[in-house]
Amino acid sequence: MASHPPKKKPEEIDRSNEINMSPEDWEEFGHGVQLFNSGKFWNSHEAWEQVWLRHDEDERLFFQGIIQLAAAYHQLFVKKNLKGLVNNFDKAYAKLVVFQPKYLGVNVTPLVKCIEEGKKEAERLGAAGLEEFNTNLIPKLQFQKPLSPDLLVEGRFMVKSDRFLEGSKLFSQGYYWEAHEVWEDVWRDEEGDAKTLAQAFVQLAAANSFVKLSKLASAVYLFEKALEKFRQFQHLNCGVDVACLNLEIERVVDRHRKMNGEAMAIEKKLLLVATIPLQSTNGS
Repeated sequence: MASHPPKKKPEEIDRSNEINMSPEDWEEFGHGVQLFNSGKFWNSHEAWEQVWLRHDEDERLFFQGIIQLAAAYHQLFVKKNLKGLVNNFDKAYAKLVVFQPKYLGVNVTPLVKCIEEGKKEAERLGAAGLEEFNTNLIPKLQFQKPLSPDLLVEGRFMVKSDRFLEGSKLFSQGYYWEAHEVWEDVWRDEEGDAKTLAQAFVQLAAANSFVKLSKLASAVYLFEKALEKFRQFQHLNCGVDVACLNLEIERVVDRHRKMNGEAMAIEKKLLLVATIPLQSTNGS
């Protein structure tokens, strides 16, 4: 029976070239970041695990590191288990420390520092004092997806295309489902990151359409899916102000979440999202 090569230690991994990530990988990775930063540590663990499963052994160490970091905070807040907390801190530290200062768009050095300080805090408090853990020591993942050099050109070409502009005009006039169908044609013609960007517009238009139909749960779901994608292009200067668009979607999602029961029934007419600024420009 052929033997498998021994697993490499973290310090033996070649980090000169970052691993290849598919659009699906990036979407789930970014979703995991959002979950982690909102305190949903076990959910982020599960999102990152889907990416981890699609990569070879030597490519998994970074994912394992952040998964174990999420597991540490799950042990802290849900299990209230000092041993599990410290063990996961140690496992995460051993992996993440070699990926400093930045890897896959994540600022790793602040995470390493928080693990060091968090472990000291946990050991100081002991098992009986974990309720007093200083939550200021829990990091927010600073993440910005590395953008392909070709994406700027592809993105500008896409938002200036006749079909995209047709969809934009329909959207601004409140014909959201029609805009969805036009942008879906654009999405079919794109590849890679540009395809992901196009899909975000498709989901945004569909979300607005569901709002008009008072299908608010479906609308919120699609707003959130669109937002996950748009956040990947926060700093993309392609002729659409993606950063501003993200803020508008976040505002809308927050408003929908606050609506429930009688309040939702009373304010349905106020929930139409016709004000999201979606105007392509001729920015260079």
